[in-house]
Amino acid sequence: MAMSVGLEPKEQKAALEGVMPWLTPTGLASQALEKLDRPLLAWMQDTEFHMFDSAAHYAEYADEPGGLSRLERKIAKLPPRPEWAMERVWSPDEETDEAYDAAYAKTSVTIGGRRLHPRDLDAYTTIAYELADLADQDEDFDPNDVENEDDLVRGDLEAGLAWAAAGVCVLQQSLPYLFGLATSCRTARSTTGPLTAWCTPMRTC
Repeated sequence: MAMSVGLEPKEQKAALEGVMPWLTPTGLASQALEKLDRPLLAWMQDTEFHMFDSAAHYAEYADEPGGLSRLERKIAKLPPRPEWAMERVWSPDEETDEAYDAAYAKTSVTIGGRRLHPRDLDAYTTIAYELADLADQDEDFDPNDVENEDDLVRGDLEAGLAWAAAGVCVLQQSLPYLFGLATSCRTARSTTGPLTAWCTPMRTC
């Protein structure tokens, strides 16, 4: 049964249009959930001021090489959806300090032979792309040069998809059932502690 999360019946019906099936955690995703210390914090924004306009958002990407994917075109046709604010654990990089890096390392766990914080959604995505090694991630990628779709994947697609699914299953723990494509995570960054910030705008979520 879907949760209404405070929406009026008409709003709820529109929000559920185009929803994707809830992923069942298996394999690597099950490992991730076993290591998850707690779900990421998440809350829905005021629908009077925070609704995601799919058509307007994806219109900005329509002129990119290759255009929109089949899935993105499908999402673009959906009605406006509620936006959510969400906690974000940042992967250490050149902008994080030693204290943050040490705190991240201390709270990291081993999942699928990799060390990461179990709530670091970026890490799941990064590993997924690394393993799949998709050709369209190259700066000089031109879809017109691709003769066969099989040439788009240079790595292990199944392994990459397993990591992507694990990240989705971690995200699902924080959101109402049937969240799927019906809502969008879009907020601004702020600092609230050594391992927490708020998620930056994402193209899809």
